[in-house]
Amino acid sequence: MSSNLLELAAESKALNSKIFSLPRILLLSALAELPEGEGATYRELRAGLALDDGVVFANLKVLAKMEYVQESKVKLENEKMTQYFITGAGREALAGVRAWLARWSRGV
Repeated sequence: MSSNLLELAAESKALNSKIFSLPRILLLSALAELPEGEGATYRELRAGLALDDGVVFANLKVLAKMEYVQESKVKLENEKMTQYFITGAGREALAGVRAWLARWSRGV
């Protein structure tokens, strides 16, 4: 086993393994693309990512529990909705995953 692979394996232990889910990475990535202070509704995330209702709902709840996503109640078009925002911790976790995946995809 190469030393680079061993280093990559060691670095992976610093990452939150609960984030390694395609829907969670997609949700965080979508929210991270928004300008600072802007969020997206559940409906926007579901439609934009073409994910099933249950997948979006369950994964947003996990991300909120990990404090990577913050929820806020808003009124849009005379309808009460929940808007989701990525937190600083969410941005840091996503950056860590992206960096680790980039190293891994280059073959260490």
